[in-house]
Amino acid sequence: MEKKYQVFVSSTYQDLIEERQKVIEALLGKNCFPVGMEYFPAANEDQFTVIKKLIDRCDYYILIIGGRYGSIEPKSGKSYTQLEFEYAISRGIPVASFYHAEPSKLPAERVESTEVGKQKLGEFKKNVQEKLCDSWKEPYELAFKVSRSLDYLFENSPRVGWVKADAISSAEANKEILFLKKENEKLLEQVNRLSLRAPIGSENFQQGNDTYNIIFHKRPSFSWGDDKEYEEKDDIQRDVSWNEIFLSIAPGLFNPVPYTEIQNYLFKPIHKLLGISELDYIIDEKNQEVIEIQLLALGLIETDKVIENGVYTYCTLTPYGRAEMVKLKAIKK
Repeated sequence: MEKKYQVFVSSTYQDLIEERQKVIEALLGKNCFPVGMEYFPAANEDQFTVIKKLIDRCDYYILIIGGRYGSIEPKSGKSYTQLEFEYAISRGIPVASFYHAEPSKLPAERVESTEVGKQKLGEFKKNVQEKLCDSWKEPYELAFKVSRSLDYLFENSPRVGWVKADAISSAEANKEILFLKKENEKLLEQVNRLSLRAPIGSENFQQGNDTYNIIFHKRPSFSWGDDKEYEEKDDIQRDVSWNEIFLSIAPGLFNPVPYTEIQNYLFKPIHKLLGISELDYIIDEKNQEVIEIQLLALGLIETDKVIENGVYTYCTLTPYGRAEMVKLKAIKK
């Protein structure tokens, strides 16, 4: 019988919203049921009592540590995140933990502001690192490592899991699966809504009508060895808005394109936009890197891998990128 697993996702919340979203997407992609306190209000019971009941029903436990220690449970003086971790360990639930590799580079609002908080976070991380754990820097990297760790846990720490309703006879189990199905649908709906929003923090990046200076080098007539030595006097410079850049390349990335052809789909349209011959001029390499990274940072494009007869890397618009293209390009009444 095909099993599905329920996975508790534990972390501080406000500073790790995007990271939690990516992890939830990864869990849903593995046919797992993500569980977190944000989806289950405490009702008439104290918060940690509810948390323990939820953890007891889970097959696996994922811990994400950023730069904050988290809300303190009054009786113990420990954060709810640490109490969740310790409870999962005490119940013998397989745990995989992930801590930020460079917390010193996080924005001030995403790190502990007090020495006491920093000390408690440090002690907590030390305990966590005695178990199965890994570090991460970016949300997409975290999601990949969570997925890989779950594969390891599925094989080495098998759990009871959940099966389809027609494979079991217990009425109570059928009721439980129906409940989880509804929760799964609710999470999918939430993920879809979030995917149509700009990434958290992207408001700090240049975008929209902000302009960017692009340098075009004249290609040398003859190349002897290094063809990257361009004559500065032959350069052409143009100021282009990020909206213009995005709208020039968006139609070509509506469907996934092989990363090996990225020059044709990402930079050739910019030549066409500005009326600069691609045969005679080439965009500066640094400009190429900045344009690609900026569009990734703004959540307008994404890259991913498909493993099929080798590794196939592609680039395409994100759901948010498609929505922005329609908003900017569609003809209005």
